[in-house]
Amino acid sequence: MDTRIVDLFIKENDAWDDMITRQRSEIPTLEKMLNEVIREKKEIGEHTLASVKLLKTEMQAQEKFMGELKEELAKQQHLLVREKKSDGDQFPINSVSSQNILRERIRNVERTFIELKCNFLNYMATFL
Repeated sequence: MDTRIVDLFIKENDAWDDMITRQRSEIPTLEKMLNEVIREKKEIGEHTLASVKLLKTEMQAQEKFMGELKEELAKQQHLLVREKKSDGDQFPINSVSSQNILRERIRNVERTFIELKCNFLNYMATFL
C-alpha cells in the first residue's frame, strides 16, 4: 500500500483517539454534576430516580464503548505501522477494510455521545 495513504490513516486514527479521549473525560464530569443536583434536591420521586439511573447507565455504557474503541484504534495503528515498515503490499485490502469499519464505529460513538450529552442537558434543564 502507498505509504502516504498509510500515513493519512495513522493521522486520522490519532485524531480520533484524541477526540475519544476528550469526550470520554467529560463523562465523569457529567455524572458528578448529576450527583450534585440529586443531593441538593429535597424530595426525589421514583420516576426521577429511574430517569437518573437510566442516564447513568447510558453514561457508563458509552464510557465502556469508548474504551473498547480506543483499544481497536491502538490495534489498527499497530497494524498500519507494521504495514508501513514492510516492503510489499502485504495486507492493503485488510487495512482499508479495517479502517472503513473503524471509521463507521467512530461515527456511531460520536453520534451516541452527542445524543447522550443532549439528553443529559435536556434532563438537567427540566430537573432544575
